[in-house]
Amino acid sequence: MKSFRRKLGKGFTLVELLVVVAIIGIMMTMAASVLRDAGRGRGLESGVDMLESLVREARATAQGNDTYTRLIIASDPKDKSKDSRHLRYMTVQMFRKDENHSGNYDGTSVTQTGRWVSTSSGTTLPPGVFFSPTYSKALGWAEGAPGEMIGQEVTRLSGKGQTRIYYIEFDEKGRFVAPMADPLNPTRPQRLVLMNARIGSGRNAKDGIVPLVTDSLRRPVGARGIVVWPNGDTSLLRTDEQVFEK
Repeated sequence: MKSFRRKLGKGFTLVELLVVVAIIGIMMTMAASVLRDAGRGRGLESGVDMLESLVREARATAQGNDTYTRLIIASDPKDKSKDSRHLRYMTVQMFRKDENHSGNYDGTSVTQTGRWVSTSSGTTLPPGVFFSPTYSKALGWAEGAPGEMIGQEVTRLSGKGQTRIYYIEFDEKGRFVAPMADPLNPTRPQRLVLMNARIGSGRNAKDGIVPLVTDSLRRPVGARGIVVWPNGDTSLLRTDEQVFEK
């Protein structure tokens, strides 16, 4: 008994303490990595929810006001870069017809008979989540349809002045339509892709951002988003195969 008590009194050796500290450090590092990855996943998931919600808002605004609407995607208003490619800001715009406009409104001259106005202050994607025009491709079916269903132009946004924007458009019935509401071009389903990324350049960079994780083809791993169908409905992109399917 006395011998056992003497051993307890000696306590741990320095080596034993260092081993314990090292084990605790490894466990904390692993826990931090898990929490960080989980946070990124929740951020991307939250961004997809925001994107889908704004698509629904744009459709409802078009139907409720009997006019065309757009979901606008632009760089963060706090982003002062000249290329405006760090796309994290989204808002809905409505086409307000001129009061003195007469005749039937068929959407073919929207830029000549009114102006686009924002219907809200807009929202910004979660930190580290960006919209990617490069990977936001139209689905391949619908022969004769235009290659791109995402429009681009320069317009004035609150807090940013003249800004290059990307947009998708809806008609008075809430249907997804070709850019600039061209009735001669059939509509094809359009993917809108978000990814976890950082601002930067290099061989893996697209749209002014670098994916945090890439595959053997240098494509972002874990990118997600939605598909907007011609009738205005949406569906989720749940896998990498759906994101990059031709």
